[in-house]
Order: sequence, then C-alpha cells, then structure tokens
Amino acid sequence: MDNGTMLTEFILTGLSNRPAIRFSLFVAFLLIYLITLAGNGLIFIVIGTEAKLHKPMYFFLSNLSLLDICCPTATMPKMLENLLSESNTISFTGCMLQLYFLVALAGTEVFLLAVMAYDRYVAVCHPLQYMVIMNKRLCILMTAGTWVTGFLNSLLHTVLTFSLPFCHSNKVNQYYCDIPPVLALSCASTYLTEMVVLVVGGIFGVGAFLVTLLSYIQIISAILKIQSAEGKSKAFSTCASHLMVVCLFYGATIFTYIRPSSSHSPDRDRLVAMLYGVLTPMLNPIIYSLRNKEVKGALRRDMASRNHTVVTQFFFVAFSNILELRVSFFFLVMLLYLITVVGNILIIMITVVDPALQSPMYFFLQNLSFLEIGYTSSIIPKMLVNFLSEDKSISFLGCATQMYFFSFLGITECCLLAAMAYDRYMAICHPLRYTAMMSRGVCLQLSVVSWLIGVLVGVGQTTFIFTLPYCGPNKINHFFCDLPPLMKLACTDTYRNEIAVYTIAVTFVMIPFLLIFVSYIRILQAILIIPSAAGRSKTFSTCSSHLIVVTLFFGSAIVTYLRPKSSYSLNTDKLLSLFYTVVSPMLNPLIYSLRNKEVKEALRRVMTRKIFI
Repeated sequence: MDNGTMLTEFILTGLSNRPAIRFSLFVAFLLIYLITLAGNGLIFIVIGTEAKLHKPMYFFLSNLSLLDICCPTATMPKMLENLLSESNTISFTGCMLQLYFLVALAGTEVFLLAVMAYDRYVAVCHPLQYMVIMNKRLCILMTAGTWVTGFLNSLLHTVLTFSLPFCHSNKVNQYYCDIPPVLALSCASTYLTEMVVLVVGGIFGVGAFLVTLLSYIQIISAILKIQSAEGKSKAFSTCASHLMVVCLFYGATIFTYIRPSSSHSPDRDRLVAMLYGVLTPMLNPIIYSLRNKEVKGALRRDMASRNHTVVTQFFFVAFSNILELRVSFFFLVMLLYLITVVGNILIIMITVVDPALQSPMYFFLQNLSFLEIGYTSSIIPKMLVNFLSEDKSISFLGCATQMYFFSFLGITECCLLAAMAYDRYMAICHPLRYTAMMSRGVCLQLSVVSWLIGVLVGVGQTTFIFTLPYCGPNKINHFFCDLPPLMKLACTDTYRNEIAVYTIAVTFVMIPFLLIFVSYIRILQAILIIPSAAGRSKTFSTCSSHLIVVTLFFGSAIVTYLRPKSSYSLNTDKLLSLFYTVVSPMLNPLIYSLRNKEVKEALRRVMTRKIFI
C-alpha cells in the first residue's frame, strides 16, 4: 500500500518531563493497573467458580471484566515503559496496533453495556419470561456479536486512519495513540476519513446508547409501578451497579470527545483520557463488589469458607531419620550457606567501593547479591535447626512469614534479572545511547519497581494460601513452606486458589522471562553482526555471567514447577528445591567473580591493597 507515509515512528506526549514526577506517576499508575487486573480477575474467577452466579447477568459481567483487563493493557504497559525510559517513541506498527485494540475493546464495551441493559430490562419488566428469553444460546450469540462488531468497527477506523500519509510532525498529542491526535498529524486532507469515522462511530455508538437509554426508561417505568418501597428498592438494586458503570463510562467518554472545542487543552485532554482509560476499569469491579448483593454474598461465602482454620502450627517431614545423615546434611548446607552469604557480601562491598564498578550493571548486581542473601536466609536457618532438632514444627504465622519472603524475593529476582537483561541489551545494541538511557534515575526506578512488584505479588500469594482453611493434616512434606505442599493440606476445594496463585505466578514469572528472552535474541543478533571473532568474544563476555545466572534460576524453577505430573516424586522435588534455594544463590557470586573480568580485576586490586597494608 503506497500511502506516502514517511514516518517510521511516533513520539507520544509524556505526562511530565520532571524525573521525580515521572517516577511518582509510574508508581501510581502501576498500582492502579495492578488493582485493575486483580479486581477484574477476582470478579472473573468468582463468577466462573460460584454456581449461584451462573446467570446471564454475570455471564455478561465476566465479559466486562475481561474487557476491563484488556482495555488498559492496550495502553498502560507502553505508558509505564515511557515513564521509566524517558523515551516516548512508539513504532508506526506499534501505534497502529495500539489504536486498533483500544478502539476495538472500547467499542466492544459500548455494545456489551447495551446488551447488559437489555438483560436488566428483561429481568425487571418480564421476570416470568426472563430465563426463556435470555437463554444460554442467545447470551452467547449477543456476546459474540458485541466482540465481532467491536473488532470489525475498529478495523475500519484503523485502516482509514493509517492509510493517510504522515510526512511532517510525528508528535502525538496524547500519551497513547488515539484517532483524533493521530489524524491531526496527517499531511493530507482528513475530511473524508473524519466523516466516515464520525458517521460509523456515531451510528454504532449512538445506537448502543439509545438501546441502553430506552432499556432504563422502561426499567424505571416498571419500578415506579411497584407498590411497596421495599419492592422498588429490591428491583432497582438488581440494576444499580450496571447503571453506575454506564454513567461512568458514557460520562467520561462524552466529556472527552463531545465537550465544546473552546474547553479543549492538551493537558486537560490527557487527564480526562485517564479517567475513562485508567480509572474506570479499576472502579468497575469495586462497584460490582460493593453495590451488588449477590457478588458480595459470593465473596462472603468464599471468605467464610476460609476462616475456620484450627491448625496453629505445621511440621516438616525430616530428610532422614538417621542422625548421622542429618548431621552430614547440616554441615553441608551450613557450608553452602556461609559461602553464599560471604560471597554475596563480598560482591556488594566490591561494587560499592571500587570506582571501576559504578556502572548500571553493577548497581543491579548489588541488588541481586542482596536478594540472594535474603532469599536463602528466609529458608536455610530454619532448615538447619530442623536438621539437629527433633522438633520440626513451625508456627502458622512463621510459615506464612517464610512463604511471604520466599515469594516476595523470588518474584523480585525474576523482575531484577529482566532489568539486568534490558541493561545488557542497551549496552550491546545501543552503546552510544547507553549512558543516557540507563541513567542513575532509570536504574533506581527499575530496581524499585522490581522490589515493589515482588512485595505486591508476595502479599497476594500468601493471602491466597493462608486464607484457606487448615483443619486437619498439618505435616508439610518439604523442608520449607512452599505453595504446592501447603495447598495439599487445606480441608476445602483449592481449585480457585490454585488458579489465582498460578495465574499470578505465571504472569509475573513469564513476563520477565519473555523480556529476557527477547533481549537476548536482540543481543545475539547484534553480536553475530560483529565481523571479528575477538570482537564477538569480548562483547559476549559482558553478558555471559548474567546469562548463566538466568539459565540456572529459570531452569531450576521450570524443572521444579512445570514438569509433567507423571514425573513428580517428593524426594525429587526436595532435591530440586535444594538446588534453586541453596546451590544456585551460592553459585551466583562465583559466576560473577570467575566469569567477569572487571570483578576479577577489582578483587585483585582489593587483595593487593590488603597485602601492602
């Protein structure tokens, strides 16, 4: 398609140019995004697993929650990346895809809200025919229709917008790619495109709004005919949550796109866009959980089923009943633990005091070494006590604390390894921009975000596990409080908890893993372009230590948790767990000291100074 386009990327308008404000905004939007994902995910899981919520209304609500997860995901990750990287660019294709999915998901939500309004109309105005009219087949057809219409409508808008020529300014006056600011950049007449977009968008948007409006006129007329105040209140409560969501969505949209031109300003437009693009998806699950009695009831039943724990302590299964073998294990693990602590402390001290090791790579290495000390210290001291003591118990609170720190530090390490991979990618693929892109502020932000995500995921994982009821067996077939053996001890169905726990874990482990994977693909491509073997070897040596650490960490975790169930055995699980909780943290400082020339030279300088002193 020859459309005269000369631009290869767009520049999105940032929310602020001040680093301190950008970081504060990053933290705020990250929290909002995580709350949005968690809230809508919880609604989705509760509806899927609670039999009393298997009704048309909640089938549509589960689709709304899915939309409210996807819609901010179309814009928020890129916005968060831009707040951290200080680079507000987005490729031409990336902008096109972002606009397509944003318009598709927002359009689908418009149609879905109309379908939900019709559902409430039938429920309130034709209660005796409700289950006949709103049968399963009709619900699926209506839902499929909203998704198909939303995505086809978006395809038309996207094709019309990006078939225009863009050959002058490439600065999009918004923090994401939206139709009006992208059309404003075209160097050709946009009249026809604007007319088609407005007419088609108007027909679908106004049509869906009129269906919603007429449905509520009929609903209010039916409610007013009810004699008793209690009856009116009960009838209105069945649609109050949906009405609030409709008012929020349409109110924010109308205020964004249909207010007078005289009141437009770039800063105000961005703030208003945040209302419907960021805050509304976060508020929807809160509204449905606080305003809807059936959802609140389902959540209460879920919590009530968890709050009858009678177990006050757990017992670990011994590695062996032979005392001599336990003593041998004690000394071996103690030696590995001391090497881990001393080795990582040494790495921290060297990278702090040596002027040659003040680059971003070693700042992240300091964090990694500190993590490894905390990670092993959350498990090994208690394990060492259990080797020598006959009492292998741990209190309920102690077990929860151990699991929290294990999850928190493990997820933080995943994120930190991804940040280190990004650092290596910038150093090798963009060496001239490396110092500017990986400034101290950016490194600090990446580090803080890694720790913050770890804290939040740790809280979520621990909450999901320790709100389960434990009223019977209390013997943990492991040497620390890990997720799988603890869930086996719960005296209730753990299906929902397992889904939630593993969804969170896979999300926050797979995303860093994919970032690392993509970074190393780009790194390898850049290395293979280097003509000389010496140049390739020198370049690869700058990231070989990190690559070995990543392989050890993710390799052992994947083999432990993602291998086929048919190959599971308790003893194998314990040995694998020993590797990634004891052996791997010990190897990391050895890898960085033996494989990294700068660290080896710094160690020599430190040793030379001590000898002369």
